[in-house]
Parts: sequence; C-alpha cells; structure tokens
Amino acid sequence: MLELGQLLKVLKHRLGLSDADLRGTVMVAPGAGGGSDGGAAAGAAEEEKQEEKDAFDVKLVSFEDKSKIKVIKEVRTISGLGLKEAKELVEGAPKVIKKDVKKEEAEALLKKLQDVGAKVELV
Repeated sequence: MLELGQLLKVLKHRLGLSDADLRGTVMVAPGAGGGSDGGAAAGAAEEEKQEEKDAFDVKLVSFEDKSKIKVIKEVRTISGLGLKEAKELVEGAPKVIKKDVKKEEAEALLKKLQDVGAKVELV
C-alpha cells in the first residue's frame, strides 16, 4: 500500500494531475502515503503546485442574457468551434472553454470575455 501511494504521488506530479482530477476514478485512502503526516505532506505539495502553476483552464461561469450573442461569437473565435457547438457550450455554462493555456493568454481571454458580458474564471 505504501508503494502504491508513492507511485500515485509520482504519477500525479509528472502528469500534472490534482486530487480533483482523479476524483471518481481512483479512490485513495487518506494517509495512504504512509504515517500520520501524509495529509500534511499532501497539503504542502498542493500549496507548492498552486505557486508554480503555469497552465490554466478558462471557464465560462455565466453571462448576461442581453450579451449572449456577443459571448457566443467570442467563444467561437477563442475555441475555433462552429456556431452550433459554441452556442451549446455557452448555454451549458459553467463549462471550460479552453484548457492548458499559459497565464498571459488566459488573462487576455479572461478580459475579452468579460468585456462582452461573460463571467469567467481561471481554474
């Protein structure tokens, strides 16, 4: 069990996955990494990951009803989707519009979408 916990920790680190990404697919017992400090070590690793995060997901949370068409057009431009797909994506909010975007590009997309009336967050 100890080796399995260590393997899981290494794979998560190398693949850039978080516990939330694995939720529902793999169940890991708390402290499976060993000892009572397993939770503290995981918390420290999580904080470290937050500081050095360089790829973000742009998530559309909601939008103003009067600016729906503008948001759909901007989502089409950003994602390269067709009109139907972009409309479904916007109407299905909250949804991730673009994944693994560098911080500078993510902030630019965030500003563009907010300017047309969308509520967006970086994940």
